[in-house]
Amino acid sequence: MLRFLTRRQIDDVAWNQCVSTAHNALLYGHTWYLDAVTNVPDWRWEGLVLGNVPEPVVGYERTGQYKAVLPIPLRRRWGRWVVYQPLFCQFLAIFSPQPVDAEPFLRAVFDRYNHASTWNLLLEKPAFGLPDQVRQQVRYTHVLPFRKGTNAYTADRRMNLRRAARRIGNVPDWQLRRSTDIEPLLALFRENHATEIGVGEWAYDLFRGVFTVIRQQGLGTLHYAYVAGQLVAGALFVEQHGRIIYLFNAANAEGRQLNARSILLDRLIRDEQKKATMSAQLLDFESPAKPGVVSFYESFGAEPQPYITLTWSRLGWLERAALTGLKQLKRLIS
Repeated sequence: MLRFLTRRQIDDVAWNQCVSTAHNALLYGHTWYLDAVTNVPDWRWEGLVLGNVPEPVVGYERTGQYKAVLPIPLRRRWGRWVVYQPLFCQFLAIFSPQPVDAEPFLRAVFDRYNHASTWNLLLEKPAFGLPDQVRQQVRYTHVLPFRKGTNAYTADRRMNLRRAARRIGNVPDWQLRRSTDIEPLLALFRENHATEIGVGEWAYDLFRGVFTVIRQQGLGTLHYAYVAGQLVAGALFVEQHGRIIYLFNAANAEGRQLNARSILLDRLIRDEQKKATMSAQLLDFESPAKPGVVSFYESFGAEPQPYITLTWSRLGWLERAALTGLKQLKRLIS
């Protein structure tokens, strides 16, 4: 039986055990990570659970056994809660030991919420049997199986890495360092990327919280590249469940000229290739749908992995009119 649980009703142990033992286990599905990416005003998440779920009684000992769990991220918009994919969480999934039919889960969420702005799920193909209002779009992240390693590099990527090696040989005091301080990376991003994307201050605070819990779990490695003591590039990699996620990165003009992020990625791939027992099977580039970025990751041998973006709306005419007005106002302001 499927049952919706609020965050307070969820048994963290049962939930995280279900995610950890799932055939599609992901960092993003754990309660501590979901708490971190929704830790801003007007955001929250709840769960749709299949399994033995005790009735919520004050002070009861939770002994639930979850057979499948589906996180539902929510944001308050226009005075109501809508399904909305949070930042730093590329996609979610129906976590279960074996693949399950997605249709009952998705229909239950559709019936509960009138609007889904964006909801990304790691499904190989669109689900069948959903109402016509549900729009399903196939998108792709790009992943590199570490068993392929550097053998998967294209000729252009090999050439660019050789050029980068020559360039850094001619710059003063080139260094790669590990760190536990996220602030230099955030500053580098703010100075070199934020304007073209449009990032609110709340997003930086949110990411600081995400990084804090990643460190607490012992899952992240933060890498920086320096020239003459000046930071030129940085990258945060997070490893769990056989997947290393290229979660956040930035570079300034000098870093881009030196191909510093390529060097950071190449170093990670080579280091994983040297390990006798690979704890990670995949590098997930978390690639956006931009041809130039996709081409860059494909040059490392990355392969497309599909996921599905779901959207729907059953808003009334007054709500639709208000939403249209808000969008037009935002366009005028921008």
